[in-house]
Amino acid sequence: MNDPQPPQSAPEMRDPAEATPTKRVPATNEPAPGTLRLGSAADHRAAAESAAQRRDFDNALRERFRAVLRGLEQLGLLEVRRSRTARETADDVTIALPLEAATELQPAAHSFDEVVYGGRRASEDEYRRLEYADRFSAAAPPPAPEPTEIEAKERAPRSRQLPSLPKLLRSPRFWAALAATAVLLLLVYGALQSCGAPTAPPPQTPPDLPDVPPQDGSYDPPGIGAGDDPIWDRLPAPVFYGGVQFLIAAALVVWWRARRRGALVREPRPVEVAANELLAGQAALYRRSKDHDHVAGKLRAATLRRIRTPLGVTADTPPDRIVSAIAARIRADPAHIAAALFGPVPDPGTLQVVAAQLEWIESEIG
Repeated sequence: MNDPQPPQSAPEMRDPAEATPTKRVPATNEPAPGTLRLGSAADHRAAAESAAQRRDFDNALRERFRAVLRGLEQLGLLEVRRSRTARETADDVTIALPLEAATELQPAAHSFDEVVYGGRRASEDEYRRLEYADRFSAAAPPPAPEPTEIEAKERAPRSRQLPSLPKLLRSPRFWAALAATAVLLLLVYGALQSCGAPTAPPPQTPPDLPDVPPQDGSYDPPGIGAGDDPIWDRLPAPVFYGGVQFLIAAALVVWWRARRRGALVREPRPVEVAANELLAGQAALYRRSKDHDHVAGKLRAATLRRIRTPLGVTADTPPDRIVSAIAARIRADPAHIAAALFGPVPDPGTLQVVAAQLEWIESEIG
């Protein structure tokens, strides 16, 4: 688990005073950054008290806030996470703790960001207020053992290799000579057929006179009805057998080339995606789903989480009390507030109006 981070959009910013990173053998010659972790609540509490005795309130405030965070995680009040900013910690505490206990940790989160990342000096009064609000690090049980990271090894895909063709069949000259020979034989055959003497037609016999058809309508004239000979018997023999050989050769070529697709192309992991591309892709998926109520629910949940602390309400507060508190705070119509926070969203136009109203409510509350 990492130290609480500053409220910035770049997740790569880390506290340089973290624990010693675990080393890992990289794939290249350049060193890879390690994974930052926190210790137990008791260790950070002892470090904070030691720094306070030396009048080093910068480190004392930092270690005390770490002790509070780790104590909440070890008590099961907060979910154990690898990375959590100080502001995220204060927001999560408003849901997990009573209002009076959560309010005491809000100034400590702001002081942590200003001291650790802003370069401001911490005062003794700030540390004592955080020490007074810390009722979690001393009563926290020992931390549970963290899972061991095992690096996954990718195995090369198994490819079924076909036996290679003989050298003679792989030579282009052999196939060129074979094609030239076939063309030459075809020309010779055509020349011999054209030079032969014409054959006299067989003598014709006079046709027999047809029988008189019966008068009851049961006469079946010859040459009408289903034939007994297939259509390929009417083709010349060279055309039929040449076409069959061409089809067999084409099938063999398709079978031979279709089995040589090559190895699968592997992509290095993890894949890094720019934040703006990820945001645009997620927005496109939301737009394609046309689930306007779901998108509005996401926007409303984020707005309620940010304005809950200034209004003095918790996650269990009923919707009517939240609407009343917002209307009293910004002096607006409660019906409009209720429609923006809890009303139905049937179409994209209503979703745009709800998003604008949520932004206005949050800006008015501050």
